[in-house]
Order: sequence, then structure tokens, then C-alpha cells
Amino acid sequence: MKPIGVTYTKILKSDIVVIGAGGGGLAAAVTVVEKGAKVIVLEKRSMPGGSTNFAEGPFAAESPTQKRLNIECTKDELFNIQMYYNHWTLNAKQVREIINKSGDTIRWLEEKGIEFYLPMMYPNQSPMEWHNPKKGCPEIIKTFMKDCQQSGAQVLFKTSAKKIVLDKSGKVSGVIAKTGNKEITIKTNSVIIATGGYGGNNRLIRKYNPTFNLKNVKFNMLKNIHDGDGLRMAFEIGADNDGLGKLILHGPGTAARPAFGLAIEANCIWVNKNGERFMQESASFSPFESVNGVLRQPEQVCFSIFDEALLQYSQKNGLERPFQSSLHSRRMMTDWGVAFKKEATEDRMMIADSWDGIAKWIGVKPAKLKATIEEYNACCDKGHDDQFAKNPKNLRALKTPPYYVVKCAPSILSSFGGIKTNHLMEVINKSGDPIKGLYASGNDACGGFCGDTYNVRLAGAGCGFAFNSGRIAAENAAKYVMGK
Repeated sequence: MKPIGVTYTKILKSDIVVIGAGGGGLAAAVTVVEKGAKVIVLEKRSMPGGSTNFAEGPFAAESPTQKRLNIECTKDELFNIQMYYNHWTLNAKQVREIINKSGDTIRWLEEKGIEFYLPMMYPNQSPMEWHNPKKGCPEIIKTFMKDCQQSGAQVLFKTSAKKIVLDKSGKVSGVIAKTGNKEITIKTNSVIIATGGYGGNNRLIRKYNPTFNLKNVKFNMLKNIHDGDGLRMAFEIGADNDGLGKLILHGPGTAARPAFGLAIEANCIWVNKNGERFMQESASFSPFESVNGVLRQPEQVCFSIFDEALLQYSQKNGLERPFQSSLHSRRMMTDWGVAFKKEATEDRMMIADSWDGIAKWIGVKPAKLKATIEEYNACCDKGHDDQFAKNPKNLRALKTPPYYVVKCAPSILSSFGGIKTNHLMEVINKSGDPIKGLYASGNDACGGFCGDTYNVRLAGAGCGFAFNSGRIAAENAAKYVMGK
């Protein structure tokens, strides 16, 4: 019995169907046509790109860009960095496959006209593996769309995949999708799931990561974008899971966007809602790691505090983190004072001439906060952090009013993982066997590639995994449907 209001009007056919027109999905679609197969891409939104539109760029080893710049970054080195950082909890064969592909993916993108530069994510970064496109990742999405249009690949926008169909032998045989009130049946022998994970679905975040407090999350770029459709469809036909509950968290983050760069600076002091300092602020050089300290605090919130002297110092000298400083132009830094006053009028931060005013806004007894500040300032004066061994160069006493405080909490950048895949990006069922014709890429499938904490030494891991896993999935899907 068909649902009320749904009209069955269209039956299509394609060698391969890609679900999702983000970085992974479009990389897969372009690769499919380059391999000589036909493809249809289904995208539920009205525009392509997904979270890749917000990405900075992929990692790579032994790329043409690195070779031209005489930068040494080997596949072995990046493999060891990722595996040892994550204590060998990952799918080593898949990690190796993705890293081995990464340099060639940069070659592939360069041949399509994409130019890269290699910034530092943190001071003295080594090896230099992070490849940022000069015109941003949206330029890569535009290039992929142009390739699709020129090759005849169909990209159907405002079309949501609803179900993946298997035949009696358990092989992929079709996809059921919906656009408006019309249902579409696509006959196909292979499907590549690339829907971006479930980072925009609070219900699934609570289900898969029940200890995470969504109440105070200040920023989620995936809201209303990635809702876990790919995982649902895969699980409905017997796919196993890998990495459910992994989130790419960043922090401390804040809703006071103009203050974001300064609030996570190593030179600030961070306190919890009890007015207590709780970690080394210079851990913010890897905000994917420093966020773990915030997660341990009451209600998973903290407060970043700085004074007028630190504000002026940062305006004059820039931010400590190289990449963060590049995101904040000198003009933006000069305008901080005006921007902060506006944020304060909207209660997203507080500016006060006394610690009493700061304490009241935080909700802590003034004496408690003053004791914390006095202890911290004493450490700054003697050049040694007795509590958390913060780098002495980042010890700057807070003595010059007005004082500033920003409420901070974790920010969600994405979910990591969910659908279990092997090194060929084949989806694996609960018996440990591939579901014939079914592949996955990107955030839907990176539970075996990334750990619980994003590895800053492999900057660009999410974007890089999307492009490389999309290509690998497409290459193997094309071999499958073409009988090679």
C-alpha cells in the first residue's frame, strides 16, 4: 500500500547510484564516469557540497605540491602518526589504503585546475601535510559539479534516498527515493553511501553518545544538513557498525563568534563554573584535544578570561596559533573592541572593571574567582605554572581592566563513523562479509580511520578521507558493475 500523497511516476536505471553530493559523494561520482560507468547522484538538499563547503582542505603524503616545495612527508610517516596516535585501535589496512591514495588525489585535483598551499595548523608543524585549496573547498565542489555536467552524470537535487533494495541473493538491486510527492525507483547494481554522517541529528547524537551534553553546544555547522539517513538505510539491510558515537569536537567554542579566536588562545585563563582553573590552556594549540578537558567539567562548560592588556597584545601581534591568526585579519582584530561590546550587550560575553562583575556573570562567589586569578597571576610573575605546567611564554598575568569573559562549550564539527567498511570501502554486514554492490565513504564510514579525538597532526583528516574514500569506493564499485 503506497503512502498517502505519494505518486509513483518514475523508474530510472544506472550502473551506480551515489547517495549524497558532498565531497565524498561527488569525488565518487566523477571517478565513476572516469572509469566508464554511468552514475546518478541523489542529494536531498538544493545545493551540493555538504560539510566539505566548510572544510579547509585534505591531508596528503608524497603529493606533487609537497615535491615542488621540497617538503618531505612520506606515506609511512603519516601512517605511523595516525596509528600510534590512536593506539592501533583503527583499521590499519584501511588507514594505509587511504594514506597511500592521498598524494595521487592531490595530483588528480591539480590536473582539474585546483591549486594548493600548505599552511600550519599549529606552530612548527611537521610534517607539512595539510593541503588547502587557494580558492577554498567550495571551488573543488564547483569543479566536481562541472565534471558531472560535462560527462552526463545526473545529479538530482531535492531528492532523498529512502531505501536501498537487495535482491534475493543479498546483492544491491536498487534504490527508492523521493522528490516532492513523487517516488523514484532506480534500478542499479551498486550504491555508494556518502550522506555525511549524523552530526546534525541531535536524537542520534544522544543515542550514540549519551554522555555528551548538547544543552550548551554553541556551534554545529551540520544542523539540518546531516541527519543519519545513510546509516539508517545501511543498518536496515544488515550493515554492521564501526565507530558509532565518535564526534569531531572542537573547543572551547563560543557563541560570541568575534571572540572565538581570542577565547581559545593559550594566553587566556580558563575556569569552570566553580571558578576553578582545570587545565593547561596552551593545549588549545590542538583544540580537538583541549575540548576533552572541557568535557570533564560540570555541565561541560567553561569560561575564558582575558584582560585589556592581552586584548591589545593580540591586536598588535596576532594570535598564537598560525592558522587561527590567518583566519582573523588585522582589520578584524582592530575591530575586536567594538565587536566585544556588542556581544556583551547581547549577553554572550561580559566586560567588567572588576573581578566581582566577572564572577557575578559566571555565577561564582567573587572570593573564589579572585583566589584563582591571584594564584594564576603569581605563577605568571615567577614564570612557572605550578598547577598545569603551561608554557612559560603563554603566562601573562591578568591585571589590566577592563576584564573580559566568554562562556565556552564544545563545538560539533561532524560525526565520525557509523557504517563498517573494509579497505575497499565495501560495506560489511554483521557476519563480517561485504554486502555485494554496497560501498560507503566520508563521515558515514570513517569509524575505522579516525579515533575518538581528531588527530591534529593529520590535519585535514576528515576532508582527506572524504575525497580518498570516495575515489576508492567508486573505483571498486566500477570494477564490480563492469565485471572486472
